[in-house]
Order: sequence, then structure tokens, then C-alpha cells
Amino acid sequence: MRFGTASTSDIAAPAAVLGTSWLRASCLLLAVAFALCGVVRAELPAMPSADPSEAASPDLSPPARRAIPPRPAAGDWLDKRVALFKKALSLDSAQEVKLRQILADQRDAVRRVWADKKLLPAERAPATRAVEQRTGDRIRDILTEPQKLKYNPPKPPAPPTPASGAPSVEAWMQRARPKS
Repeated sequence: MRFGTASTSDIAAPAAVLGTSWLRASCLLLAVAFALCGVVRAELPAMPSADPSEAASPDLSPPARRAIPPRPAAGDWLDKRVALFKKALSLDSAQEVKLRQILADQRDAVRRVWADKKLLPAERAPATRAVEQRTGDRIRDILTEPQKLKYNPPKPPAPPTPASGAPSVEAWMQRARPKS
């Protein structure tokens, strides 16, 4: 028999030689394997009762999925944040309008930072912190003195780095040595 020249008698020959018992045994083995592995999980409908009023139709609908809560819109977040500041700092209406604009500008600036393909991922976090620092300074500019006391105080400036550049290993080793 050459490849591609099989006839129906060539294909039926093994079944005739082996008989149908191998087919039954294979099907039974597969059914047992699927049942043991949990692949087949058929739910049988409830047995009908003799009383038609007790007969209940089986629920064949798929199980309900847990609903994912919708993500709040950008305006909702902004409104909640403004309301939080207004309550905590006792803002007047003019300050509330300015604060809303400052927070919207912050949101846009952070989006620009994270959308900028020129920035490396390691540069995005410091750039975001810089935006937050500027936003805090702008918020402090619109607050009165009593409100500034309630608001987060500005972070102290970073200590100046040594003028000689990066510290050397030798200087570090000398500082780490026990003094005797």
C-alpha cells in the first residue's frame, strides 16, 4: 500500500480484524478517564414527579458572573477630591474653583508624563513626584495662613550633595573603620 492510495477496504480491515470490542473498550476507558478528571460535569435534570404541580423545570442557564464595578469617571474623582479639601480646609467658593483647576492641571500633567515615550520607566516616578510637589505649592498659594497650617507642610529641600562629586570607596571605607 502506497501513501495516498488507501481504499475503504484498507481502512476497514483493522476494524474487521480486531472486532468491535476494542472500540467499546476504548470508549468506556475514555468515559471513565473524563469522569475521573472532572472534564465532564453534566447536571442531570430533576426527576419528574408524579404530581405536575411539583414538577420544576431545571435551571439550565449558566452561573451568574460577579459584576465588575464600573470605574469612576475622571470628573467623579475630581469632585470627590475637591469636596474632601473643601471640608478639611473650609474653602470658600473662589478657592474651590481654583483648586478644581489646579487638580485638573495635575491630572493632565501626570497623564502627559506617563504617555511620554521619550521618558524611561525609571524617570516617570520622579517626574510624577515633581508634578505632585508643584501641585502642593500651587495649592498652598491659594490658601490662607490658618488653612496652610491644616494642609500638608511642604517637604524640606534635599540636602546639598558634596561639591567633590560622588563619594569614593576609600572615603566610605575610612568612615566605616572602627576608630581606635
